[in-house]
Amino acid sequence: MLPTPSEIIRHLLPHVATAGTYSSFIQNRVGEHSAKDGATSFHQALSDADLTIQSYLEVVMLARFPDLSFFSEEHEQSLNVKYFRPDADLEVLLDPIDGTRCYLDNRQHYQIIVAIHDHAELVGALLYQPRLDSCYIAIKGEGAYVLTHSQASLGARGTRITLSNTSGPVLMFNQPAMYAKLAPLFDARDIITEYAKDPGRYNSTDILQGKALASISSPCQGIDGGAIAFIAKEAGATVTDFSGKEMGNFRESPKRIVPNILVSTCPRAHQKILSAIQG
Repeated sequence: MLPTPSEIIRHLLPHVATAGTYSSFIQNRVGEHSAKDGATSFHQALSDADLTIQSYLEVVMLARFPDLSFFSEEHEQSLNVKYFRPDADLEVLLDPIDGTRCYLDNRQHYQIIVAIHDHAELVGALLYQPRLDSCYIAIKGEGAYVLTHSQASLGARGTRITLSNTSGPVLMFNQPAMYAKLAPLFDARDIITEYAKDPGRYNSTDILQGKALASISSPCQGIDGGAIAFIAKEAGATVTDFSGKEMGNFRESPKRIVPNILVSTCPRAHQKILSAIQG
């Protein structure tokens, strides 16, 4: 019998907290690997922590839930992916260090992300920011919660969060054409551009902290942008693709990617952004 998304999250929670402690302990001296394929230095970054945390959490999952499927940011370098079932009803998606470029630059904004996907949609997510002492968890239909490291280590429930702000920047990543459309209408910010000016000021998780009006992922990976969007949705945000439809099925893509996602904390702003993107 397969575990529920809640059982998987609760099992992984203290182990993710342990992985986070490890990542912060070695951060200022962590080894960097040769660049991966990718459009930017953010996509290309790879560290010892990425590979070590991936292996650690693979072992943690196989020891307890051997009948799950598994996909990771560093999927091709996994020693254990062959031991997971390829077509299980539930698949665990992992980004062992989301924001590796920030991590290697010794910034505090990076996170370990776990998401759970059934055969149709995301149904659970966990996002832990070790340097910020914040862990976000969400299960489909059960809301979203934020926990401290101590609470995560103990498997506590945390504090429920609700997103309903009507101001703040509209965030995107490496999207100059979209920025040109939205800048006349909103405080639009391209994270990759802003990083060169002021590292750490704008981040993909700002939407969860109530510091952004909207966040755009194009394309959107289930391991990071999809998981963030899922948590935001459970916290009350509006989440659609650029045509206004539901987020979609990440498992239909070999790389667990959908074309685009818009997350907004204000329904009226969501429609305005969609109109600008489609125009």
